[in-house]
Amino acid sequence: MRTGTSLVDLGKYNENVVIHAFRRLGASSQRDVAASTGLSVQAVSTIVRGLVRQGLLTEVGTRISGPGRPHTILNIVGSARIAVGVHIDPSLITAVALDLNGEVAASASSTDVDSDDPRSAMANVAAMVQRLIQESSIDDQQLAGTCLALPGPVDPSTGAPGSAVWLPGWAKVPLGEVLGERLGRMPVPVVKDTLAAVIGENWVRGGESLESTMVFVYIGTGTGLGLSVNGEAVRGFSGNSGEVGTMMTALGSNAPGEPPGMANDPAVLVARAHGLGLQPEPLPARSDFVAIERRFAGLCAMAAQGANRADRLLTTAAERIAELVMMATELLDADTVVFGGPYWHLLEPWYAPAVKRAVRRPSARGPHPVSVLSTAMGDHVGAIGAASVVHDNLYVPRAPNSTDH
Repeated sequence: MRTGTSLVDLGKYNENVVIHAFRRLGASSQRDVAASTGLSVQAVSTIVRGLVRQGLLTEVGTRISGPGRPHTILNIVGSARIAVGVHIDPSLITAVALDLNGEVAASASSTDVDSDDPRSAMANVAAMVQRLIQESSIDDQQLAGTCLALPGPVDPSTGAPGSAVWLPGWAKVPLGEVLGERLGRMPVPVVKDTLAAVIGENWVRGGESLESTMVFVYIGTGTGLGLSVNGEAVRGFSGNSGEVGTMMTALGSNAPGEPPGMANDPAVLVARAHGLGLQPEPLPARSDFVAIERRFAGLCAMAAQGANRADRLLTTAAERIAELVMMATELLDADTVVFGGPYWHLLEPWYAPAVKRAVRRPSARGPHPVSVLSTAMGDHVGAIGAASVVHDNLYVPRAPNSTDH
């Protein structure tokens, strides 16, 4: 549905156009921004004055280019707004405070994940967030908001996990509402962690990534994709784009008795290694994520040290991921593939070469090259992504009253 808009909405939109230009260009003059955005120099000057008054922009120097007065150079004040992002993984809760420039101001983590009682878990998360805010001396004006990222689909109307594959007992619990009440009635959006990841990658990288078409491959307890076109995340109708289980099943990746679409999950690879006699110790339960991670790290170490069957197991997993990435890059006509997530550092030696070979194959996608990169977010992909969702919602220019599916 198309509706009208107010001058206030239009003014906010143009403010965000200018902020977006600084995120793409870096330190720039008002003339640079005008040339980049199509706004007049007079309009940019008016908007910049307002952003300086709000503390979002500041002068950082001057530049002489030809005759006349030097141009004032401005840039974003990172500390002007801080967003808090929380990622809940089955074995770890991570929270970060992220500034406008994508720099982490503070972080905290806890292995105390009460998988049986989501309301108790939200009480622990609220205490972690409040400590982070207090210890970082973030005042009310600086605090842009809080966002929660979860593994798997999220019900957009309630902020509840759409299913609880990874966190049994959490399905249908409105986590955003529960956490928001604990934080003093603060609205807390809840998003899928792969969506948060691609939003975070664009926010932290800035620059040319804001013009790229990206496939973010999240390697965690499960595998998922985050997608963006021209720096804008592809959310899908319900915000749950990037589910890949059906595609993984179509790649013929499951042995009898294995859950469909999960052949690259660490728990499944650990079970296969056990079946091959590579790790003869009793197999940990799929719900024992700490033990699974420890066994999986051991499997990767065996493969790196030359154990042929372990290497072949991970090489086969890498080939499946490469085919999945090829499907996604062809579907989107992508120019960038980014990998990240808690298991990426273990799997990079196998996955990165396989994907780089795959994207060099002749393709209907076209002749342009595809860059294969590791995330700019480091170890805290889900939490940084969640914090970036707050900044993205506030400062990425979107047409007023547009419906974003």
